[in-house]
Amino acid sequence: MRFSRKRALITVGLSVLAAAPQYAADMRHLTLTEAVHLALAQNRALKIARLKVQESEQKKAGEHSAYFPALTNQSNVLRITELQQIDIPAGAFGGVNGSAIPGQALSLGQGKNTFVSSGTMLSQPLTQLIRVRARNRIAAAEIATSRDDVKKAENQVAIQVHTLYYGILIARLQKQAAEQQAAYAGERLRESEDDIRNGSALKVAAIDGRAGLLQGQQAMLTAELQLSDLTAELNDLLGLPLDTQLVLDPAVPANVDLHSSEEFVKTAWTENPEIRAAEDSVRKARAAVAAAETAYIPDVTAYARHSYQNGVPFLLHNFGEFGVHLNWEIFDFGKRRAAVRERQTQLAEAEENLRRLKDEVAVTVQRGYNKVEQTRNMVQVANEVVKLRQESERLAENQRNQGVILVSDRRQATSASYKAQNPNWRGSDDCYTDDGYGRRRQCSASYKAKQVKGSTK
Repeated sequence: MRFSRKRALITVGLSVLAAAPQYAADMRHLTLTEAVHLALAQNRALKIARLKVQESEQKKAGEHSAYFPALTNQSNVLRITELQQIDIPAGAFGGVNGSAIPGQALSLGQGKNTFVSSGTMLSQPLTQLIRVRARNRIAAAEIATSRDDVKKAENQVAIQVHTLYYGILIARLQKQAAEQQAAYAGERLRESEDDIRNGSALKVAAIDGRAGLLQGQQAMLTAELQLSDLTAELNDLLGLPLDTQLVLDPAVPANVDLHSSEEFVKTAWTENPEIRAAEDSVRKARAAVAAAETAYIPDVTAYARHSYQNGVPFLLHNFGEFGVHLNWEIFDFGKRRAAVRERQTQLAEAEENLRRLKDEVAVTVQRGYNKVEQTRNMVQVANEVVKLRQESERLAENQRNQGVILVSDRRQATSASYKAQNPNWRGSDDCYTDDGYGRRRQCSASYKAKQVKGSTK
């Protein structure tokens, strides 16, 4: 029996030791900056966006190759059913010593039933180079657009990291406040039950105490569920396993040093990824107009060709040729004109969209600027409230030690102190809430400038 107990204890101890490194591996300590960098490096959506840039670059490389000559080969093996015949009657060439030449009628087949041909040609487009240049400009604009999309995605991921990071810190404060509220309700219930036994309180006080305790437990469970959801979202955003336990550093930069709104608007018009993508779309549309207009130019190609054949009569087996090939579509019932007008309409749409985005970004920056100023004032007020609540908690602790107040009153002061910190964190997180245009803003001036400029590092 003793041996069995010892073996069981050893087994449990080894299990605990084996599980400890795994638990430690699931813990991840992160600062806000580290979380942003990790998300930019491991987020799957960003990886897809960067692969699209590579896709556009390869497309541009393919378009660029059209500038150079092309070497092609065309080969054929044919089988014909009947040959051309040359009939020579007897004596067609006269006679010699009374003998006809030829002595009898002849039928000579021309060529062979199996015909083989092979030609290798080196061709260089000439007038088509104008069209090739326009297509390369379109491909270059697509590369720039895909890179702007990457910058936009990086900004969105960085803002989501900030939002979830602050959300987790707020949820933890809410959980701590709920725990203190539940502890306060428990102390209050115990005191009410003591008063009822002493005859100095009615049973309704105990009922109210139990209701308060249940409400505190409900708030604590709600905070735990919210914290779990936010942690899972942040893990997914960072590219980590969903069950990773995150230990977030609450020391985040909270300085607000704003420049003028006009400077932010100018910076946004220059560096904002959406505006830059719209400018790339304008350049792409202009190149498309130029490409459509080249359809009126005839295609002129210079070429040199070496050919081999076997089976064609009166033609050398090997011969060469060189020259210029022209292909010109003279009339197409307005097809090319319609294509040009279509591209011109797309260009007008792109230019109008660029003007719309500039106005929209200017309004968004102004709204975010006003919101940052209001939030800064809210944070200052919240800081004062926190200081007062902490001082109240300190005084309550002293009064409890002196026996002036009850333990429940001390718990209530601690709960109020934690609750007072929530608006402070919310003031920092509020700058990351949606602004009504599908973008997110933040109150840190340095990070805001980077976001507007299209940089998140």
